[in-house]
Amino acid sequence: MNQRENFRFGRAPFCLLDIETTGFSTEIHEITEIAAVRVNERFEIVEETSCLVRIENSVPWHITNLTGITDRMLKAEGKPLATAIRHIHMFLGDHTMFAHNATFDRRFMNAAAQRLGMGVSFPLECSIPVFKKLLPKQGKYGLPVLAEALRVEGGGEHRALGDCRVLLECLKRAHGAVR
Repeated sequence: MNQRENFRFGRAPFCLLDIETTGFSTEIHEITEIAAVRVNERFEIVEETSCLVRIENSVPWHITNLTGITDRMLKAEGKPLATAIRHIHMFLGDHTMFAHNATFDRRFMNAAAQRLGMGVSFPLECSIPVFKKLLPKQGKYGLPVLAEALRVEGGGEHRALGDCRVLLECLKRAHGAVR
């Protein structure tokens, strides 16, 4: 049984995670940014963390256009992938953790940890089924679409920490914690 089935928003703390990458394949693309937020049972951010990640290849131009993340930024501010993965894993701890379209984030995070021989995993639950249950008539559940429907500013930013914050605000509003 997954964590989401037993998890009750508004009753327990949880974490949100988001990543940015150079593409869709864990075999040839790389993580460029990882962010996570710890949230209390009142949907308030308790702590947040974000880091850019050094990569071996160049950031494709279309990814830079989408995210604003450049090779220069990653070289100047990026942490080694192992450092970033360790830090995020410790930050998340044993909290129930969600990501929007979690399959993507989980695949990249787990593949990176496995490649690095770290012996850790990221049991991310997906927030999309949560929204499908709360907003069954919505039709589409991409984060920018949900943000617009729920009147949340900043949807579609394609930066990891910003997307975590938007997801949190969408969860708050969908659960009626904010009117």
